[in-house]
Amino acid sequence: MSPSLLLSALIAALIGFAAHATLGRYLWQLPLYLLAAVGGVVAGEVSAALTGGGLLRYGSVPLGSAFAGGILGVLGIWIITTRLIARFGPRARE
Repeated sequence: MSPSLLLSALIAALIGFAAHATLGRYLWQLPLYLLAAVGGVVAGEVSAALTGGGLLRYGSVPLGSAFAGGILGVLGIWIITTRLIARFGPRARE
């Protein structure tokens, strides 16, 4: 595995696990946070490559764009799951 791919996977895993530790309430949310973080990191790296920029490059990985994309992806999935829990959760039937 190339070092840049390994670094990107590590960034996505850290963001996903940190998001679940702070925002997650149920175990089924963990894979969603991890997938959202991976998608966000990839989107951040692609956007940095397309614009020709990227903050805090480490080798070929734009760390700033990767972190920003990962956090935006996690926040998006957090909004979706929070609304689903509010709508279909255990207290919604009361």
